[in-house]
Amino acid sequence: MSATGQDRERAAMQAIGRGGLESLLDLLNQDVMTTVYVQMVQNPRFRPEQLDTHGASPEEVELCLRIFESRGLLHRVDDGSWVTNAPENALADHASRLEERARTLRAATPGLSRIYYDAMARSPRSLEAVGVELLESLEDVNAAMSELFAATRRQVVSMRTRSPRVLMIMNRTPERIAEPVFNSHGETLRLRVSFDSGLLEEPAMPAAVAARTQAGDEIRFANAIPFTATTSDNGVTVMDIDDPSGTSVGMRITHPGVSAAIKRVIDDTWVRGVRWTGRGTVTRADAEPLDDRDRDILALMLGGVADATIARQLGVSQRTVERRVRRLLELLGAATRFQAGAQAVKRGWI
Repeated sequence: MSATGQDRERAAMQAIGRGGLESLLDLLNQDVMTTVYVQMVQNPRFRPEQLDTHGASPEEVELCLRIFESRGLLHRVDDGSWVTNAPENALADHASRLEERARTLRAATPGLSRIYYDAMARSPRSLEAVGVELLESLEDVNAAMSELFAATRRQVVSMRTRSPRVLMIMNRTPERIAEPVFNSHGETLRLRVSFDSGLLEEPAMPAAVAARTQAGDEIRFANAIPFTATTSDNGVTVMDIDDPSGTSVGMRITHPGVSAAIKRVIDDTWVRGVRWTGRGTVTRADAEPLDDRDRDILALMLGGVADATIARQLGVSQRTVERRVRRLLELLGAATRFQAGAQAVKRGWI
């Protein structure tokens, strides 16, 4: 036996002593496993020495056979020979067992994640006013957001612009976007979010907003949101930004004064935002209804969205949008969009 083969045999015996046949996989080259199994299929009734294993030692072949036996791929007979079980049954059974393990792991993941983030939220570092912590990757930002949600009592407020994490979330499936957000106690959190109106240029934005609205979020649109930030009701803020090179970075802020200042910016952004309500009926002061298209244009227009972007979002020509905007200004008796916004609020149109 070669020195390498002897080393593998010693390691194998130690692994067996620890009761782990599955751990023997780490000791074998995957090519050896494949070679032995193919030989088993080609020789359904065999003795180990009859297999052409292309240089694998007898000890390695024996380890392979023991692993395959534990998986139900073959069985030993009285005369020292082995019999390969039919692959269509044996492999299907083995695959079913692996799938059951995978289902168990997936089912356990949410609960284990809540335990993990609850522990992170209760760690000494999260309870101290540590100031400002730099997050150096999108993965760090995601982890910080998970910790923020875990430690939140009831509500999260946020303002969001075209930042790395926001773009990542927007490109998820609508079903995943609409998933509820929980704290570490499994309680559903209330989210109040202001989006920068420039995000309406993103093709995935309308579907993403519709999904979160369905999930119960309160959503508005506002102009010139400077950065993405989220603050919990326990005073922790996470910022999602990118550096000049475009690399995803962020900050986790636990300093009470800094976090409170950012929350004031989030609250001010919410106050000046335009409420997102979807399609419906809006009534003028004289009770003559606006149609759905007028209502959509009014909401987007008052959110500061340019006519060209409104046209793309609604699937109409820019000329149509411009004509309807002029009509809305006339109906409101306004000379500017700002005046139109004030009149629309006063009349209860939005």
